[in-house]
Amino acid sequence: MKFLPFLAFLAIGLNAWSQNLFFEGFFSGNRTKYNKPEFANNDIYTGYGARMGFGADHFQLGAEYHSNLDNPTFLGATADWSFKDTYYGGFLRTKISRYPAMRFGLVLKAGMGVYNTVAILTSAGTDTQKSYDALLGFFGSAGFSVPISKYSHTMIEFAYTYNYVQRPEITIVEGRPAVPEHNAISHMLNLGLSHNLVFGKRAEAYRHARENWKFRKGWRG
Repeated sequence: MKFLPFLAFLAIGLNAWSQNLFFEGFFSGNRTKYNKPEFANNDIYTGYGARMGFGADHFQLGAEYHSNLDNPTFLGATADWSFKDTYYGGFLRTKISRYPAMRFGLVLKAGMGVYNTVAILTSAGTDTQKSYDALLGFFGSAGFSVPISKYSHTMIEFAYTYNYVQRPEITIVEGRPAVPEHNAISHMLNLGLSHNLVFGKRAEAYRHARENWKFRKGWRG
């Protein structure tokens, strides 16, 4: 049900204004950089996600989902803290290339959305969880995409992403130290596979580009 607003947004946009429909699934490696001493042992964890966008050939609007495969954990003297994040948000994306849907190019993204975060206290082998209220977060990303074969619309995507969300103080178990307020910054490396569907006049331009290449190679079909 949480995906329905995103699907409605995309469907309206696709009908009103679209030359390109973009899909991507990705895995990520992440490293925390929280700003409080309690989280000084920056942890590495993994995640997964998906993106879908629409718009002009060089510029798209879209929706993104990502979550953890495992959770960043911070060791304490008597208990450990960890955090489970699930993110839903929107983004703006541009790819700098003459034919973005079938050639190598620089990809830039920026977006904002909502983090649903669960804080987990582990003590004596027992986990106790408490959810934050929905938190607004932001990200910026730079990377590149390259086709899996010449003139393919399927791309390998690689990017660095900077994620930022501010978490308030939260008490998980009464009588235990509270999780302090902190800036939950993470550095993410994404590796994904995407596919582009091109429509309208741009689809015709792509067809001409492929045919011209075949003509230069002696193809007459």
